[in-house]
Amino acid sequence: YFVYVVSGVKSVSHDLEQLNRLLHIARSLIQNPFLCLGSYVRSLIASVMYCALEPLAASINPLNDHWTLRDYAAMLLSRIFWTHGDLVSGLYHQILLSLQKVLADPVRPLCSHYGAVVGLHALGWK
Repeated sequence: YFVYVVSGVKSVSHDLEQLNRLLHIARSLIQNPFLCLGSYVRSLIASVMYCALEPLAASINPLNDHWTLRDYAAMLLSRIFWTHGDLVSGLYHQILLSLQKVLADPVRPLCSHYGAVVGLHALGWK
């Protein structure tokens, strides 16, 4: 149920506070040793990557600090991979291809490129 809630990030892309709360719920799910996320890892990855890579509706307003949200999403992406990456085969390559695709697209806005760069940085140099 909570993974379904977190996967609703697209419906609140205009509200940075709600997105931040959803990412904190995702972090709580990941850190809970009593939950077996199994097949839900891909849904969490998709939601977190959405926050890191997509040009959010809230990023239109220059007063909104969507950069911090992207930093947190990148850190969370790394944590998901390092703690649950063994549950899903090919997860590492899927993440890398998504980040690479955003970086290679010259039409994407700066905030999307920034999310891809901090995502790669959070995954580590290997």
